Amino acid sequence: MSTDREQEMLELTAAYALGALSPEDARGFETWLATSPAGQREVAEYREVGALMALGSTTAISAGPSPDLKQRVVERATSTKVRHLHAPKVRTQVVAWIGLAASLVAVSGLALQQRTLRRQLAQQTTSIAELEATLAIREARLANREAQLSAILDPNVQLTRMGVPGERKPVVQLFWNRKTNLVMIHTFQLTPAAASRAYQLWFIPKTGKPIPSVTFNTEPSGHGMVQQITVPEGVELTAAALTDEPEGGSLQPTTTPFLVGALTPS
Repeated sequence: MSTDREQEMLELTAAYALGALSPEDARGFETWLATSPAGQREVAEYREVGALMALGSTTAISAGPSPDLKQRVVERATSTKVRHLHAPKVRTQVVAWIGLAASLVAVSGLALQQRTLRRQLAQQTTSIAELEATLAIREARLANREAQLSAILDPNVQLTRMGVPGERKPVVQLFWNRKTNLVMIHTFQLTPAAASRAYQLWFIPKTGKPIPSVTFNTEPSGHGMVQQITVPEGVELTAAALTDEPEGGSLQPTTTPFLVGALTPS
């Protein structure tokens, strides 16, 4: 087949794919198409675009045509061969196809932009949630510190320092609210207890055995705080003490108190 004849038939591929050829022209085109790999490829490409446009589904649009197909669509839209088509109906259909193909490329671009914007929105939403969580934690800490400060500055509170006279560490401050009969202890530079061990607070009465209270441990820095400790009632207390005990605590001290603080009678 001559080069001119081949080119002429190739120029009819869009019209054939769109069903714009007359029955007679279509039969002649199909005879040529059966022996032309180039024509078969072009008809398949035109039909691929037409199928994508016909689907009109979210999946088809969001997935978009393949990059090489979009490139071929643009090349065909700007090809000079369109200007060589002689049949008015063919030209009309080809122009319509070019418009649809251009629309497909545009819609695909918008779909990609939409996915990008959704991903960015999701990331921003996550960042905002993380910031709100951080803010909530800071607000809770601030509220806790304000409550601690209020408890310490309450005029009903009596401070007892538990420590070794003349030594700077460790130090335990015991704040006893005489009105609520609750104690808060605050430790500084108190080395954390060993594994499976804990510190235990004891109230020492004027007569009788030490009265066991809470067990606790400190942070690696030696800082620790325990609040809302109930003070025994109905007995006269003379001191508070700390011992090193098994993690679950003891009913009576198993070690000698290493910190003691005197409690002033009310």
